[in-house]
Amino acid sequence: MYPFKLKAATKDYVWGGIKLKEFYAKEGNGDVIAESWEVSCHPDGPSVIENGQYEGITLAEVLDANPRYKGINSEKFPFFPILVKLIDAKSNLSVQVHPDDEYALSREGQFGKTEMWYIVECEKGAGVYCGFKKPVTKEQLRSSLEDGTVTELLNFVEVKKGDCLFIEAGTVHAICGGCVICEIQQNSSLTYRLYDYGRLDKNGNPRQLHIDNAVDVTDTTKVVSPNAVTKVLGNGVTRLAECKYFTTDKVMLDGEHAFEVGEDSFLTVTCVEGSAEFVYNGKKYPVGTGDTYFLPSGMGEVRAEGCAELITARV
Repeated sequence: MYPFKLKAATKDYVWGGIKLKEFYAKEGNGDVIAESWEVSCHPDGPSVIENGQYEGITLAEVLDANPRYKGINSEKFPFFPILVKLIDAKSNLSVQVHPDDEYALSREGQFGKTEMWYIVECEKGAGVYCGFKKPVTKEQLRSSLEDGTVTELLNFVEVKKGDCLFIEAGTVHAICGGCVICEIQQNSSLTYRLYDYGRLDKNGNPRQLHIDNAVDVTDTTKVVSPNAVTKVLGNGVTRLAECKYFTTDKVMLDGEHAFEVGEDSFLTVTCVEGSAEFVYNGKKYPVGTGDTYFLPSGMGEVRAEGCAELITARV
């Protein structure tokens, strides 16, 4: 048992940019990297362990062979529960919504998606759409989609570095251009797209919309404010979000911090700024900007040393 350094799967969606490649050391086949799936057991993009005994093996394969590494709290889920991403939005993502588990299981045979966004960096004036300016009806929503005015109904939130937004299933949302985000979400790729600005995919085709399903699952009364659920825990630690699927913290490391990784859950650590190293069983593991580690449950104390901004997740 040791800290697993992960190699991310990357995606070249049409709205992506170059920051993940140039500043966060991500590897992709093209010039654009829209998303890096840092901690993923999802078949659409599994992350791979790149150090130690399990080098070259997917995280999913290792956890299947060693389920104790996930921890007791993961036993209530039929699969690995979370997905951690870095997202570089050079231009706006589509206006979209995710169903809850009940709807997704009944219609799609998979789980829904609740997620959290942490603003790693952003351009001046950049922001996100989250919910509505004021409550609307389903009929108003559908009409605005037909005439292309849906963004006029949406709540635009200008963001700054360090902001956090908690996006429950059923909340209409869109990351807008100029944001780099660390996203922690349920392990699901299920998205209903309402509006995509008339944009074409890389093959020149309109991207698929899912209006009927999206209108069905949208909470048309929902408004989201940044940092509404954050709590300062002290010693450089801020609780960013907490729900039945994940708990995520920000650790501002300046010197030394001890992570306690018990039998209840694994811990993932993503470095979004600075550098550090983990010290475990007398060995050191370097951590640079853009690096993500998976710490198996039951490791006990893992010490971090350095100066870095770390985003952690556990069940």
